[in-house]
Amino acid sequence: MSLSTPASAPAPTVPRWLNRIVVWLLRSPAHALMSRTTMLLTFTGRQSGRRYTIPVRYLREGDTLLTTTDSRWWRNLRGGVLVELHLAGQKIAGKADVNTNAEAVEQGIRAILRHMPGDARYYQVHLDRQGQPDLASLKQAAQTNVLVSILIGSQA
Repeated sequence: MSLSTPASAPAPTVPRWLNRIVVWLLRSPAHALMSRTTMLLTFTGRQSGRRYTIPVRYLREGDTLLTTTDSRWWRNLRGGVLVELHLAGQKIAGKADVNTNAEAVEQGIRAILRHMPGDARYYQVHLDRQGQPDLASLKQAAQTNVLVSILIGSQA
């Protein structure tokens, strides 16, 4: 039995209006409702120079935060970029970089799913009864996502 959507169905997307509510909530005193797994990531567009703030799910491993995306915003983080995080109610500086290597992305998704198995539907990864990801769907997810690593507390 799978805990995610069928492979033929498109991955669920989050509507903009819902993202606005999440941004508001993560900046509010009630941030603890979501801030264990969701943070705000602020970065500057390479070409536009515009500041973007987006909510992202994350996994913390020591001083590194891992997140993934199948959207195009990650291109602004190539080569190591200073970012601002709103993490657990605090503003924190960080340095983000991306990894497009399928094996690294697969490892990142696997780690994230160990801690947040409900996110399997966003990756379209099928989990077995023991919560282990189906290898074929995991490899497919690694082909369509990138891994973003953020070293927190980094100023340069």
